[in-house]
Amino acid sequence: MKNLYKFLVVVAALGLSILYSCTEETAPSLYDPGKYQFREDPIINNIDPPGSALAGVTVLTLTGNNFLDVPGETSVYFNGVKGQILTITPTQIQVKPPVVVADTVLVKVKVAGALNLSNTLIYKLTAAVQEVYKFDPNNGETPWAVTFDNNKNMLVSVEAKGVWKFEGEANPNKTYIPKGAETKWNTLRQFSNGDIYASKSLRGIWKLTQGVTPPNAPWVVTPSGTVLIDFDFDQNTNLWAVGSNNFIFRIKQDLTVAQFPFQAQLRAVRVFNGALYVAGLKAGVEGVWRIPIDSNGDLGTEELYFNLTTNLSGVKINSMTFSADGDLFLGTDRSPDPVIIVKPNGSYQTLYEGVIPAKDIVSMYWPDGNFLYVTREAERDATSGQIISTQTILKVDIQKPGAAYFNQ
Repeated sequence: MKNLYKFLVVVAALGLSILYSCTEETAPSLYDPGKYQFREDPIINNIDPPGSALAGVTVLTLTGNNFLDVPGETSVYFNGVKGQILTITPTQIQVKPPVVVADTVLVKVKVAGALNLSNTLIYKLTAAVQEVYKFDPNNGETPWAVTFDNNKNMLVSVEAKGVWKFEGEANPNKTYIPKGAETKWNTLRQFSNGDIYASKSLRGIWKLTQGVTPPNAPWVVTPSGTVLIDFDFDQNTNLWAVGSNNFIFRIKQDLTVAQFPFQAQLRAVRVFNGALYVAGLKAGVEGVWRIPIDSNGDLGTEELYFNLTTNLSGVKINSMTFSADGDLFLGTDRSPDPVIIVKPNGSYQTLYEGVIPAKDIVSMYWPDGNFLYVTREAERDATSGQIISTQTILKVDIQKPGAAYFNQ
């Protein structure tokens, strides 16, 4: 009986062993290499343009392998910040980098389903827009008109403080031209002989001298009821001035003043390629008009050059200038993206969408070189009135030169 019992125990144990063994063989695996295929890791071979580009602006072309041309399945990172992919194929990506400014930017590609990120390429991203100087609003430092002198020094009208001169854009001479009766200057220009001309939304143009408080009386006065906001010189030393008037004014160096009928609320003027360009509101249209200047210095027939009301209703032009190749740059109150480029064929586009901080652009100057200088007005929260961004001067890398100013 004992032997029978032992035999049954052994048989039972053997059966359990066989059952356990079968269960182990059929249990599912957490990872079965035969059932799941990882995608190949992406590889970056090259970035074009080589070396460096403008952050948030320049479209980069990455060439390599194993990119996935399925929307949302491939990402490009710049120091960990995702760029905006514009086009993609298995071997090429066009991407706009984020606003990450650094000499050493680590560029990597991630593909969904791949075990690893790509190899890393090192790139340089430079600022498209920089603040020139930290004006202190707590000390009442509010910049308005900006220009450059003949020695490439920046001159700025600082509200209630006079005109400051910046040598190297870092250390201003805050007593360069003391404050006079003006609150601020709307426009500043230096003439070829060193004289500095200014306007302040009154009936006249002032002439300023280093170290001397500006006189109450203007250099030249225009008829009663007129207002001069902006002005520019032509190649014959004539000064062309505009404002909210019934006329455009031509002022010669001998103080002779000529009036040309043009009823409008004009805020900007620029001489370019043999014509006078004026911008503002005329008969319900916000726009830019082109008027040829003949050999006698008289104005021809006006034409509407760009209708802003039709293209961007509700936007106001405050300032303007030209690039050397004929693009018209408009400083507006559009928010965001306040600078608009009008091409010679009449088409328009935003300058550096999402990169230039809003608000109004109230002054523009483009000295020799590729940098456009703009004064950005302060922006406040509509509800609380709290300052969102201070009034300051921005230096914008346009990557091409501006048109020359005459007699400077």
